[in-house]
Amino acid sequence: MIKKIGLFFVFFLCLQGSNYAQSTYPKKKITTVLKKYQKELNLSKEQSKKIKTILLTYNPEITKLINSKASSFEINKLVKLESLEIFKILSREQYTNYKKLKKVLETNKRYRK
Repeated sequence: MIKKIGLFFVFFLCLQGSNYAQSTYPKKKITTVLKKYQKELNLSKEQSKKIKTILLTYNPEITKLINSKASSFEINKLVKLESLEIFKILSREQYTNYKKLKKVLETNKRYRK
């Protein structure tokens, strides 16, 4: 009985650790991607804040859909909505460069067929 309780406790701790890792990793990746966007696109502070908010909003949802093997349509829809929000913030030249950078920095957001 004590062994079962001990195993349950260890299992519970492992699950908590994996949830923590999943919740912090995307934020680190978003910060890294945002810094590259800031540098390459010459973003203003206001643009940078807005893009960070958009990335923090959409990335977890897109990742969740990809991991759950959702349909291509659902994933593409969220990726497109994110791109449209970013389009509203950037100038035409910045957006053109953003699309090129996105292909390199955020490969998980490629359009699916």
